[in-house]
Amino acid sequence: MLVLHSYRRCPFAIRVRMTLHEKGIDFHNIEESLKDKSPELIAKHPEAKVPLLIHDDRIIYESDIITQYIEDLFPTPTLLPATPYERAQTRLWTHWCNQQFKPHVDHYKYGAHRSSSKDVQQAPARLRADLTKLEIALADQPFLFGPQLTLADIHIFPFLRQLVKATPYFAPLDDFQACQKWLESIISRPSFKKTMQKQ
Repeated sequence: MLVLHSYRRCPFAIRVRMTLHEKGIDFHNIEESLKDKSPELIAKHPEAKVPLLIHDDRIIYESDIITQYIEDLFPTPTLLPATPYERAQTRLWTHWCNQQFKPHVDHYKYGAHRSSSKDVQQAPARLRADLTKLEIALADQPFLFGPQLTLADIHIFPFLRQLVKATPYFAPLDDFQACQKWLESIISRPSFKKTMQKQ
C-alpha cells in the first residue's frame, strides 16, 4: 500500500500524483491542510512538508526523489527515456527547474513579500531566458525527450502552470507558443484530471 501525504495545489505534490496516475498505481491520498498539518506528517517528515510517501514502513520525501522511487518500483510504463545519457539529462532538467525556474517563478508570482527587490526586478528577464530554454527544446517535439512524456516534463510543467496563472499575467508568455502547447497537452491528459480531482 502506498500512502501519500499531499496538498492538492502544491506543485511538488502534483508531480507525485501525476506520476502515480500516469502509471495507473493505486494509492491512498491524505489531503493535508498546510495550516493544520497532521501529526503523522509532522512526525515523519523532518520539515513537515508535502509530499511525503509511505510505502509499508518506508518513508520517502522530496518530490523528485519520490517520483524516481516510484519509477524504480513500478518501471512499466516507463517515465524515463531509454539511454543513460538521456536519463542524466532528465535529472539535469529537474535540477534546472528546482534551482532556477521555480525560484524565478516565485520571484515574479510573490514579489517583495517573499523575495528581495533585486530578484523581483530581475525576474522578468530571467523568466524570458527560462522560457527560451524550454521553447528551443520543445520546438520540434511534443515533449522534452520526443513523443514520450517523461519525469522531466512532469517535474517542470506545474511551475509553468503556476506562471500562467500568476497575477498580473506574464505577457511575454504569448511569445512562447511551443511552451503553451506543451502545457496544454499535459493538462489535458486524463492523469492530470485525476491529479487535480477534489476529494
